[in-house]
Amino acid sequence: MTKRLCKLNRRDITSSLGEIHRLVAQPAFMCRSCARSSADKNALCKPEALPKMKSKGNAKLALNVGQSRSKSAEKAALKLAKKTLKKQKKYQKKLAKVLKQQQKMMKKQQALQAKFNALNPSVVLPEAGIMAQMH
Repeated sequence: MTKRLCKLNRRDITSSLGEIHRLVAQPAFMCRSCARSSADKNALCKPEALPKMKSKGNAKLALNVGQSRSKSAEKAALKLAKKTLKKQKKYQKKLAKVLKQQQKMMKKQQALQAKFNALNPSVVLPEAGIMAQMH
């Protein structure tokens, strides 16, 4: 391949595709004008060396992403648990209120019943005497 990658036309690219793949598989240089990359600086018109990437940084980044996802899942579970607990407490409070009202109504009913019984004493009449008077 005699021409630089920047100067190749379609016909040249198809004819030397294998060599192009070899050059761009592990790029070490990048062209400042056209942003093409290559492993050999002679294949570019204005080559500039690419900075070497550290593999540890990528591993830490992947680890941080995994940790952040697990933390977000943990936060979501905690939020759901708090919400459920809040609903449960609210329901218990409502139930206690209804129970208290029911007991209050029961006391009122008993008081009214006692008052009614005091005002209207039950008169027990012998049924035989009533029947004899009717005949």
